[in-house]
Amino acid sequence: MFTNSKLAKSVKLACAFGAASAAMVAPTGALAQDAEANTVEKIEVTGSRIKRADIEGANPVTVMSRVDIEKFGITSIGDVLQSIPSAGSAINTNNNNGGDGTTTLNIRGIGSNRTLVLVNGKRWAPGLGGSVDLNNIPASIIERIEVLKDGASAVYGSDAIAGVVNIITRQDFEGVHASGYLGEYDEGDGNKEQWDIGFGTQSDKGNVYLNVSYVEEEPTFAGDREISAVPVFGTPEGFGGSSGTPFGRFIFFDEGANFLDRSGDGNGGLTEWQEPGSRFNFAPFNYLSTPQERTNIYGQARYELTDNISVNTTAFYGNRKSEQALAPTPLFFGSAFGDTGFVISKDNRFNPTDQDLSTDIPFGEPGNLFLVGRRMFEAGYRSFKQNVDQFQFNGGFEGVLEFADREFYWDATYTYADITENQMTDGLLNTDRVKKAIGDPAVCRADADCVPLNLFGGSTDIGQGTITQGMLDYITFTAQDTSSTKLESYTANISGELFELPAGYLAFASGYEKRWQEGFDQPDAIIAAGITSGNARQPTSGSFSVEEVYLELAVPLLADMTAVEQLDLELATRYSDYSNFGDTTNSKVGLKWRVNDDLMFRGTYSEAFRAPSLIELFRGNSDSFPPLTDPCNGGAAANPNLPGCAGIPAGYQQPNSQIRITVGGNQNLAAEEAESFTYGFVYSPSQVEGLEVTFDVFDIEVDNAVSSVGAQTILNACAQTGQNLCSLIQRGPAGNVVDLFNGLINLGGQTTSGFDYNIAYNFETEFGDFRLNWDGTYIDERSIIIVDPVENTSTVINEAGKAGDRDVVPRLRTNLSLTWAMDDFTANWLVRYIGNTTEECAIDGGELDQQLCSDPSTEVGGDSFNELEAMAYHDISVGYAVNDNLRLTLGVNNAFDTDPEVSYSTFANSFDPSMYEVPGRFFYGRVNVNF
Repeated sequence: MFTNSKLAKSVKLACAFGAASAAMVAPTGALAQDAEANTVEKIEVTGSRIKRADIEGANPVTVMSRVDIEKFGITSIGDVLQSIPSAGSAINTNNNNGGDGTTTLNIRGIGSNRTLVLVNGKRWAPGLGGSVDLNNIPASIIERIEVLKDGASAVYGSDAIAGVVNIITRQDFEGVHASGYLGEYDEGDGNKEQWDIGFGTQSDKGNVYLNVSYVEEEPTFAGDREISAVPVFGTPEGFGGSSGTPFGRFIFFDEGANFLDRSGDGNGGLTEWQEPGSRFNFAPFNYLSTPQERTNIYGQARYELTDNISVNTTAFYGNRKSEQALAPTPLFFGSAFGDTGFVISKDNRFNPTDQDLSTDIPFGEPGNLFLVGRRMFEAGYRSFKQNVDQFQFNGGFEGVLEFADREFYWDATYTYADITENQMTDGLLNTDRVKKAIGDPAVCRADADCVPLNLFGGSTDIGQGTITQGMLDYITFTAQDTSSTKLESYTANISGELFELPAGYLAFASGYEKRWQEGFDQPDAIIAAGITSGNARQPTSGSFSVEEVYLELAVPLLADMTAVEQLDLELATRYSDYSNFGDTTNSKVGLKWRVNDDLMFRGTYSEAFRAPSLIELFRGNSDSFPPLTDPCNGGAAANPNLPGCAGIPAGYQQPNSQIRITVGGNQNLAAEEAESFTYGFVYSPSQVEGLEVTFDVFDIEVDNAVSSVGAQTILNACAQTGQNLCSLIQRGPAGNVVDLFNGLINLGGQTTSGFDYNIAYNFETEFGDFRLNWDGTYIDERSIIIVDPVENTSTVINEAGKAGDRDVVPRLRTNLSLTWAMDDFTANWLVRYIGNTTEECAIDGGELDQQLCSDPSTEVGGDSFNELEAMAYHDISVGYAVNDNLRLTLGVNNAFDTDPEVSYSTFANSFDPSMYEVPGRFFYGRVNVNF
């Protein structure tokens, strides 16, 4: 337990810096000191349901206060949490292609749906995929955030594999607080603003708090930054570009059965296709960071009905409007994609070939239409808009039950949450109408709405070209999709001290929870019918329920002995019974050994699990177009050692870098299982006042992971064996992959191990008070276990220190901050360090590999690698308290204008937005008012 002098020192430091931290103040609750009795209030520590006076548990917890959050100078609490060293790559608002406006947290890099998010100890509603959108939790309501970096399913249930984020809101606030924030990049774009106001009042019987916040973030365009203005940075013009061009690409067999690869000339004719110069640079037309508008209303109230019973409620409503933008829609069709029914009629007056071109004519015969790629500049940008309403209500009772001269704490809570999302997508094409508009003019004339379509012109100006508005009105549509998730639960908990042992009281916590989750995704009817130029997908709908009971014990073993001031054993177990996959039991054992006031050792072993999400269980089949490499390029003749390439015509080359695959859910999925070990120490030497050192080793293993085999793995396995997984691949007569099924199964797993450290030092000088905090995570191992379901063999791939598409795993990631406070002035310097990583660097397998990869292969076509060097962002801010009620802050993020490391394996922008930031200095100002 903290001594009174230690508590007083913590409070003094908190006042000096306006912040609490794991190294300074109790990390998990408000401490109350009775001046006469010299007692400390019992609190609930994140990772345990037992209220206790000793705030140091066996679990490693990182704490961020409200002022710590403001030091990052950004508007999304999700972006703040993604910046902590233990966080891995995760989706955020810098993900445009593939993003959906959400920001998630991926502790340890093992998956954002394996991190449980709580608000005031209550489960926060996830989306269909099982991850929580942290953007919808306003920063202005937060008192502090506690990040438990340990498995905790025995205490909290599903999803707590990598850890738990517990967001604690302001409690017992009285008065009014308001703040305003404005910021933008030095390029004059990416403007962000945040406004909030909160009201609080309290009496002897209770308190009420209400908060309203508004955030608006404007976009940046990829074309406005050098690194992202081309598909692959540093390559020749056109390299990595798309076959879908503003003037069109047309591959067909002419009347003499000659295989022709042609580009539109912009004037209605055709010319030779040139590689790579004819390809379209789509990059400048994409968002680099996406726009958002968020409005949130939060309220909480507590009232004492009697001396021992209180009623409490919290209610939250949030609305998010977000958007992603891509270059104009590419219309792709042809026998290369397995399409049928597309005929460009020779009677279509825009057809310059004077022959019928058809997907239904066999490959190699005159008139076979192998590929058309036409970028529909006339239709404008593709726009993907989300309008999300989220509501969550928690209400219940809590109190103290006195029995046998002891106090037992209890609570009972009802939770209801609803997330409804309406999605609108502009710039899509109805492919059934495209077929009619390019086909027999007589058939088109029979439809009063049909307008013959001109694919043989084009323009490089958005909204301009040879496709008229009448043509667009017939073939384009705006997709309107709707999705929803609901969560409902009843929980009851009780905790207290049972009886006294020689070393102290044996304490317990026990509880019951009943939870229901349901959800659906209803795509637009045209998308569901599969007649769209975008990704087709089928509806999703499903539900499940779970009943759970748990028991937790804190057993004091030894106390007040030489070298053993305190030795406690922590035990927990939870039984969960799911309606869909059955039951599971998960347990935890922890040990805490306080040697003396200066030194404490701790360790835990935890079992954890994750129930499959609604989307994993019930997702309807849908299209996806990932970048893949067909190992059978060149056909059978060029790959004599690959039996799976037999029968593929000689000279075959993959027509497009993105291959259509089909993904879908699986109602027979079982729960994921995990085991984790953590052990370490906390050291606060009395000889050095203000210094605290923590060090914790972690080792996590996930089994039975919900995953897909992987589209590239399927292609490679089939090519190498001629049997394994080949049934999942459908090829056309030209040898091209028409479709590939990559559904979900319980397959494989992953392991990750390493250590966390934190060194915090607070000291006072005549020049002011200083706080130095160094927080870091080192990844020793991160292995992905891939299982071949045919051969029943597994392959272990160590990914520590590697980078790939949307997954950067630096071995070392650290944050180093120096805070200074003197009188009314404060200043903060934050250094965010990202260690070096290595990626596979297959640019073209030849000259470009030699030029751009830091470690190119010595053989043409060999394995090349590229190192992403270590780098750091420097954030600087200064603050001034004008008076007791008004505070001003000015800051700049990325003060030294450090560019992200160039990556050749990432999906877009030539850098990974899940780890690195939009290039440029970001300047901001903040005003805080309290009265």
